[in-house]
Amino acid sequence: MRVRLDPRQWPGRVIPETDSEIDTAVEAVCMRASWPDADRQRIRATLVPWFADGWPVDAVLAAVDVRPDGSRQGRPRGSGQEAHEFLRARLHAWSGTGGQRAKPPVPGMPLGQWWRVNRRNARLHEPREAAPLGPEGEQAREESLARARAHLTDPVERSREKARRWREALDTLLVPGKAVPTFEDSRRLLVDRVVPRGVCPHCGAGQVAVRRAA
Repeated sequence: MRVRLDPRQWPGRVIPETDSEIDTAVEAVCMRASWPDADRQRIRATLVPWFADGWPVDAVLAAVDVRPDGSRQGRPRGSGQEAHEFLRARLHAWSGTGGQRAKPPVPGMPLGQWWRVNRRNARLHEPREAAPLGPEGEQAREESLARARAHLTDPVERSREKARRWREALDTLLVPGKAVPTFEDSRRLLVDRVVPRGVCPHCGAGQVAVRRAA
């Protein structure tokens, strides 16, 4: 698959395969590592075997920072050290006996596979056209709008509606078959009441009925 990408946009998990892809990946490594003075040809010669073993750009940059056991590689590149020599020394920690290279710290994939994965993800996340609502959906939307408009009504109307709901809730507590108590019934309860009144310490306490006009 022939795709020309800008080095600044080169996917870090893609394993370069063609000469064009390798050139772009080498430039991406130099840019991301901040090596503007690096000899691209020597960097390329150092990385070609690693790319051939399935190492993407992200794996190369990770190997520059850490060893296979996860420990830090050491101090950054010195001002008098060539970039390709520094890179070769850091990758040496990932080289085993007999030229065997360790498993890349970051897995990679070919450019074609990466392209297909991204196209699939783009299709999955692209906006979809809204399907028309059916009768039930239209009814639900109208009910939702009605509830939303209810919050925008006059405060007095909201207070009356709340009082109505309270009254209906209290009415459910009434004993079936009996009349609903009125305000006069509550006043009548205050007409006759017994007021406890102490007579004297020796005679005990007595109760005196007090009659009050309603």
